[in-house]
Amino acid sequence: MTATRGVVQPQTDPVPLRIRLRGEDSGERLAVVEMVLDPASGPPLHLHPTHGEGFYVLAGELTVQLGEEIVTGGPGTWAFAPPDTPHTLANLTDQEVRLLCVFAPAGFERRFERILAEQAGRQPPEPSAAERETRMIGPPLRARADEASGRVAESDAPG
Repeated sequence: MTATRGVVQPQTDPVPLRIRLRGEDSGERLAVVEMVLDPASGPPLHLHPTHGEGFYVLAGELTVQLGEEIVTGGPGTWAFAPPDTPHTLANLTDQEVRLLCVFAPAGFERRFERILAEQAGRQPPEPSAAERETRMIGPPLRARADEASGRVAESDAPG
C-alpha cells in the first residue's frame, strides 16, 4: 500500500465546485466533491459500474432518485447509490443547493477536476475509467417533474 498524506482544508468562502478529497489522498478508496446545484438543474438518470455515489445535503433542498424511489430532503439528508444503481439528483427549487458528493472507490472526482481545469483555461486531464464507464439511461428529474405537471421546460419550449 502506498502511504498517503492527510488532508485538512480550512473553511473558506463558498465556491460552486471544490474537490475536498482526491483519490490520491485516500489510496484511491474515497473522493469527496463539494458542489452547488443551481435551481432547476441536475444530471440525467445514470449509473456507475465502477463506484458507489453518495450525496449529503449541506444547504437547500435536494431531490434524489435511487432506482424507482424519489425522495426530497434538506440539510443533513444522506443518500447513497451503490454501483450499478440507476440514480440522479436535482434541485427542483428556486434556491441553490450545496452538497457533498462522495465516490467510493475514488476516480469519478476526476470529472470535476476536468470541469475546473476547463473553467480555468487549463488543459483538462483525460477522462477517468469511472467517467468513461458511466452510462446515461434516462432523462433528468427536472424533465420528469415538468412532464408530470404539464409544463414545458424552457429549454424544451419551441422557439
